[in-house]
Amino acid sequence: MAALAIFKGYPKQILAAVFYGITSAMGIQLLLQPSKIYTSGVMGASQLLVNLLDKFVHLSTEVYFWYFLLNVPLIILSWKKLGKKFTVLSLISIVSASVFILFIPLHPITNDPMLASIFGGAMVGVGSGVCFRYGFSTGGTDIIALIIQKSRGGTVGQVGFTVNAIIIVIAGMVFGWELALYSMVSIFITNIVIDRMYIQQQKITVVIYSHSIDEISKELLKTLNRGITMDYNLTGAYSGEQIGSMTMVVTKFQLFFIKQTVQKIDPNAFINIQPTIGIMGKFSDN
Repeated sequence: MAALAIFKGYPKQILAAVFYGITSAMGIQLLLQPSKIYTSGVMGASQLLVNLLDKFVHLSTEVYFWYFLLNVPLIILSWKKLGKKFTVLSLISIVSASVFILFIPLHPITNDPMLASIFGGAMVGVGSGVCFRYGFSTGGTDIIALIIQKSRGGTVGQVGFTVNAIIIVIAGMVFGWELALYSMVSIFITNIVIDRMYIQQQKITVVIYSHSIDEISKELLKTLNRGITMDYNLTGAYSGEQIGSMTMVVTKFQLFFIKQTVQKIDPNAFINIQPTIGIMGKFSDN
């Protein structure tokens, strides 16, 4: 029933997931995979598995199979750690990409590896950025990063960096360093496009007005590596009620958990989200 409710209540998010499936499948099947150029994360790992099995075992498999299979345990983790709505929408994006990769034939539209890496990376990035903008992931290392962020805070970027570094090193050793360098271009372009669309590292100032700021702050400090400024002496002009506020500077990547935590503790809280032009002082970009 929860899954059906998501289908009915979030048409834009579902369209975003389908859009990701189309753009990523076109980028993989028409540009990257025919040239043995890899994208980032689990999709790139799936490409690499297909090429390694073909080279060493002479076993022909498809990217969509490994992409879906590698995401299964991550989706189970997401269901337990990140909630049903987020997980179901992420699963739709994974299934969408798998289906479109299945039906779009492996057919190169260019023989130029630089063009393939640039435009293939851009197509994967566009779809991913749209999904992130609508509040869910495309599976893979995004889920791992979000779980780490929720449980520990801190160095989320290390997850994607580690996976991508392993892909690049293995691809370079097995298929040649020139293709590995083109893969680096592809991954770089994907990340640039995602940043332009979703702006994961954009700083924002979040001000929360609530009667439960102590409880909210304690919960946020468990999951976010951010400072919080508290003000207990505020009064509502209309209601005359005493209320508290808490102010913090975070990245948009962390906003998902802030909203989730605040809504869980105080559904009546008022949250003001403002863009932050610049920062002077200590701020971790991890």
